[in-house]
Amino acid sequence: MPRRTDLSNTLCPVGRSAELLGDRAVLLILRELFFGRRRFETIVATTGLGPQLVSARLKRLLSEGVIERHAYRDRPPRHEYRLTAKGRDLFDVLYALRGWAERWAYTPGETGGGPAMRYVHRACGADVGTATICPGCGEPLRYGELKGEPSPALRAEQAARSGG
Repeated sequence: MPRRTDLSNTLCPVGRSAELLGDRAVLLILRELFFGRRRFETIVATTGLGPQLVSARLKRLLSEGVIERHAYRDRPPRHEYRLTAKGRDLFDVLYALRGWAERWAYTPGETGGGPAMRYVHRACGADVGTATICPGCGEPLRYGELKGEPSPALRAEQAARSGG
């Protein structure tokens, strides 16, 4: 297999972003962190990724300053991972990927008749669809301002993946 070109030093902003975000595991880990799932075991279970891969990607996100590690238990030592300001700024990127997928990535009826993930604006209660501006109050949608509700089909898939 040909070796992948390292884009970490390119001046192209898309190439530079792709160097970190072009990895499926990184995107799935970020998704979990945006949903408030901060513990290693939970991230492994809900993403379906192997523990070694999750560990390696968490180390990369730590070294890039996208996340921070915080102890939540001393014996045995256990940590959780939290987004930094740099990490929270990736919300718009993942939200845009979600919007594109809701529009283009599914066959009709695949998600159970509605979106796979429904978002409600916490401030006004409006269903935002895939908008970036709240259709209810006109405010821009930012990290932490949305409540996600998985469709029944997505909820069943998540339960099956996490063994629950």
